[in-house]
Amino acid sequence: MTRTLKLFFVFLVLIAPATAQTASQESQECADAKAQAARLQTRLQDWPALARYREANAGVTAPAKDEKRVVFMGDSITDGWKLASYFPSKPYINRGISGQTTPQMLVRFRPDVIALKPQVVVILAGTNDIAGNTGPMTLEAIEGNLASMFELARASDVRVAITQRTQRARRSIKRLAAHPRRSSLSTSGSRNRRIKTG
Repeated sequence: MTRTLKLFFVFLVLIAPATAQTASQESQECADAKAQAARLQTRLQDWPALARYREANAGVTAPAKDEKRVVFMGDSITDGWKLASYFPSKPYINRGISGQTTPQMLVRFRPDVIALKPQVVVILAGTNDIAGNTGPMTLEAIEGNLASMFELARASDVRVAITQRTQRARRSIKRLAAHPRRSSLSTSGSRNRRIKTG
């Protein structure tokens, strides 16, 4: 019995630190999982990040009579621009959000662009769509979202400058620049679908 008791105590001495370490590790993993779940829940509740600029938008006054207001809508590249430093005394408003895709920007377009009454909107978008930040995207879907933003802007008498880094987008931009009044999606073949002006 004494030998069994001694073995039991040796077992406890050897196992106790390992058990404590495992419990501590599991506790940290649990905390990390809870933090990630909270971030995902927040993202699901405000998928397009409408809250990001809600307060700032409420503080934007109507443009002065001769003000040439420009809103920059885009992803992390736009988000990182320090417009007040780069263009002091210019009425330029930054509405970039890191990681955003064109479907998210399309949802934000009215409160973050149209409601601010700019003369021009500069849109830099598409990189995160190609990266799949919000799931798989086709070029046609990206162009459709850009076309919708363009149509909303034009309906509100806002001129549009769309910038992207893909060759196909450059061709679309040239067509939009040639005929800036109307745009629609062409249905003339899956590979040749792009923003078409009429």
